[in-house]
Amino acid sequence: MISMNKAPKLTPEERKMLNKSFYFSLGTNMASSKVSQQSKCFAMAMYPGLEMFYDDPEDRKKAFYRHAGEFFNTHQVFLGLLVGIALAMEKQQAEHPEEDITETISTLKASLMGPTAGIGDSFFFNCYRVIIAGLCIGLSANGSLLGVILFVLLYGGLLLVYKYIFLTAGYRYGTSLITEAFERGIVPLITEAAGILGAIMVGALIAQNVSIKIALQPVIGGAAIDFQGMLDSIMPGLLSLLLWGWSFSRVQKGWSPTKLIFLIMGGCIVLAFFGIL
Repeated sequence: MISMNKAPKLTPEERKMLNKSFYFSLGTNMASSKVSQQSKCFAMAMYPGLEMFYDDPEDRKKAFYRHAGEFFNTHQVFLGLLVGIALAMEKQQAEHPEEDITETISTLKASLMGPTAGIGDSFFFNCYRVIIAGLCIGLSANGSLLGVILFVLLYGGLLLVYKYIFLTAGYRYGTSLITEAFERGIVPLITEAAGILGAIMVGALIAQNVSIKIALQPVIGGAAIDFQGMLDSIMPGLLSLLLWGWSFSRVQKGWSPTKLIFLIMGGCIVLAFFGIL
């Protein structure tokens, strides 16, 4: 287990600083740019700590522009973790200016933003979001507003909670938290498990929400041929899976979702007109 009992307790000033840092980190995507991605938001999230740690305005400015000018991009939940770790290291730098660790801070950010982005996308986007959406879509399909409310609370709301927890944990435990997690193989295990569970949930959502039924039943020799029944005997939901696979391949080739929606709608209208669907 990762040892959590060695972390120092937060002072009221540090708690207030972390609250401000969390507030500034909420602009992750709003402050993103094509050149440096989330670096501006990262620097803003660092500012409350830099203001607290550095007495010299020039040192504070130098640290702020260092973070603002470095390319940074990760999942928004794990941005909180890396901000917390960077704050802990900036505190160390301010307390011991003779030990220059600014390059170490930059290197750590660059080395961790890729793995944490992969973990965040695998778990929060491809697994957690799909599970919550699967639960809430069923409620919304029956006309209940509860599905929308639950999705906002269980997905959007809890993501903010996780982000704050990671921010405080990163600040309290510093680099030891994520280093030990990588050394013990926890990170690859979580990533693989989240990918498998996400794939299962995607398959379940396809089966429940993508419905294609063949209405055409030609009569040959006095007997009607039930194409839909034949396909269901082979694999229920086969056409739905094929449509999803084709749509996914088109998106990978650069097709826009809007183009796909109108193309599928037009195809369904034409097929329904001729009595095929």
